[in-house]
Amino acid sequence: MQIDTEHKELAAELIEVYTNLTGKKKSEIDELVTDLEQGLNFKLVRGLRTLLERRCTFNSKFRVEPVLARKTVFEAANTQKVTSYAEREAVLESVAANLNIPVPDLELSLWADQDSEVVLDAFTALKPEELLKSYNLSLAQTLLFKATGMTLTFKSNSKAIFRAIKHNGLMYTLKGDKIRIEGASSLLKLSERYGTSLARLLPAIANSDEWAIDAEIVVRRATPRIYHFMLDSSSKKLLRTNEQAVKLTFDSLLEERFYNGFLSTSAANSWDLIREPDAVFTSKGVSIPDFKFKHKETGTEIYFEIVGYWTEEYLRKKLSKLRAMQTNILVAIDRSLACFNALKFDLELDQPVILFSGKVPVGDVVRFLAKIERDAVTKQAESFKGTRIELEGDIIRIKDIVARYGIGTDVVRACFDDPGYVVFKEVVVKNELLQEVK
Repeated sequence: MQIDTEHKELAAELIEVYTNLTGKKKSEIDELVTDLEQGLNFKLVRGLRTLLERRCTFNSKFRVEPVLARKTVFEAANTQKVTSYAEREAVLESVAANLNIPVPDLELSLWADQDSEVVLDAFTALKPEELLKSYNLSLAQTLLFKATGMTLTFKSNSKAIFRAIKHNGLMYTLKGDKIRIEGASSLLKLSERYGTSLARLLPAIANSDEWAIDAEIVVRRATPRIYHFMLDSSSKKLLRTNEQAVKLTFDSLLEERFYNGFLSTSAANSWDLIREPDAVFTSKGVSIPDFKFKHKETGTEIYFEIVGYWTEEYLRKKLSKLRAMQTNILVAIDRSLACFNALKFDLELDQPVILFSGKVPVGDVVRFLAKIERDAVTKQAESFKGTRIELEGDIIRIKDIVARYGIGTDVVRACFDDPGYVVFKEVVVKNELLQEVK
């Protein structure tokens, strides 16, 4: 929709209604807005109205809980004949006296919990242009709910786009400057939930400088058809780009909980946990893991990827690409995000994988790292075997030996064979000095 004078005037009129009617019932506001629907713009008015109501705070106003008020009044009316206005007033006066409140307050309380009776407490206003841009963005997002897939071409701000993709757990394939993202209509399960996640990606795309999308939209009529929805950065001025973008420190609450959970374990003393490591380029494309573990002494690196939504085919391709990284990588897969019936699904792959539901099991990750650490120590000890550790002085710190030879603390202990020294937790001490102390 073009943001022209006519549309801005309509938007301004609607914004004025909500601004001026603070303290009024929703039914009163609805009556005024319904008048504006008369004519050719009724769909536009309803769409703008929905967006404006998201910026409203409605509350019920009552002296007595509405359910209690109705129950008390109906029970009183059931004991006598109420066929006239005067008889109705008599019942209300009797109940109000028993509840120790005025009759008007009782009448106000009777239906105060109904949607039409709630009162507008607060409204966050915005400019007409911003409202129209939000409307355009919502229209585009609604189309993406029905997409079978979308191809995104970008030239800048790719990190923000990738972060948004990963934050929403979307299934994607990267080729050059194009990202192919699976759509909800191609899935058997979780299609509505996945469609919402795909739609949430649009603000992050719109925030970028140069981009273009080509989405296949399914229209299910008597004869289903697929249409192409094409949009690029030249239309950026028509979209509101400063809302719903990913602003979290972490890509998801799942990642944040894992990060904090890992740092609380003893494994964090040996391993650094690095968020958003650099992209890894392989023969099968580009991978951007969620985390990287780096051992503080040996320098051993382990990548860690938490998979979002997935299908059997997508997961197999993803794991194949990850294996092509020629480095250690651990993959965590949430069974609850499988977009098909995964009860009998078997990976049948020689790949370190952790299956979970809802929360990444930190303990399983720690055990995996412990095994990697043991293997690294064994390998380093084998290569260092036969090397004499030169010692000078009565007391030498083990960390100084580690720094001089570039090996781990456990390797020092495993390979240390000088009979003239005794190895303690953090130091090695000359035998002669120990004898003098005795």
